[in-house]
Amino acid sequence: MGGKNSYESIKRYEDKAYDKVLVRMPKGRKDEIQTFAAQTGESVNGFINRAIGEAMGESPRQPAGAPQGEGAILTPAALKTAQEAAQRAGETVPAFVSRSVETQAQRDKVMQAMRTKEKAPEESET
Repeated sequence: MGGKNSYESIKRYEDKAYDKVLVRMPKGRKDEIQTFAAQTGESVNGFINRAIGEAMGESPRQPAGAPQGEGAILTPAALKTAQEAAQRAGETVPAFVSRSVETQAQRDKVMQAMRTKEKAPEESET
């Protein structure tokens, strides 16, 4: 019998703690899932478990690679758009979304400052 990190010990633990399911899918789908999971900072197993949980009505969870207490849950359509844009930009999805939010926050500050300046003359005329 091996030590606590031996194959046998790990297998005994996994057999006690986890159920295993074989999933069959069309050729090429596995690569798509691996790419998607990597872009969101998840393992394939983590992604599949999260997707199943969400489909069963469990509260959405952040991907395993997401910083705790941060992040956002995107709608499927927004996530697809972010993935496509991140790929075009050569970035991971989390990096792209973070940069996009920062850029939009800066734009919002500029727009707010412009609105404040536009309102100031009106208020002084009354």
